Amino acid sequence: MTDSPNRRRTGTDGQSDGRADETLGEAADALGALASEHRVAILRELAAADGPLRFSELRERVGMCDTGRFNYHLGELRDRFVREEDGGYVLGHAGERVVLAAGDLDPEGAAALADAYESAGDGGECPVCGERGCDRVVHVHLSGA
Repeated sequence: MTDSPNRRRTGTDGQSDGRADETLGEAADALGALASEHRVAILRELAAADGPLRFSELRERVGMCDTGRFNYHLGELRDRFVREEDGGYVLGHAGERVVLAAGDLDPEGAAALADAYESAGDGGECPVCGERGCDRVVHVHLSGA
């Protein structure tokens, strides 16, 4: 029997596992936030930028004329994939991982991200959890920046 997405997970005692339901809900929300070509374009532009991009500059690069519509799409990415920094917007860790997984970084950008994660495994500080020597290969916090 296959697991239906609408079925509730149950623990060993047969009771609903609220934490599993919550985790699945958060994952579905995070993935849903990526289900728009406009949002993916925002992530790509931030990945290509040399530093934080102001709202108007990012909107122009994405090519959206409607400020309200752009603000809606940016809001769906904020806190989870994009964060505000120095008066502009930058990719958060999860946003970097999405762009990297989609193969949207140029080879130099991909190498820089890979080096950052490798240094964490060499006793350096993990860019996600801050632990020294973190050896996680996949370490994405979908609910964090």
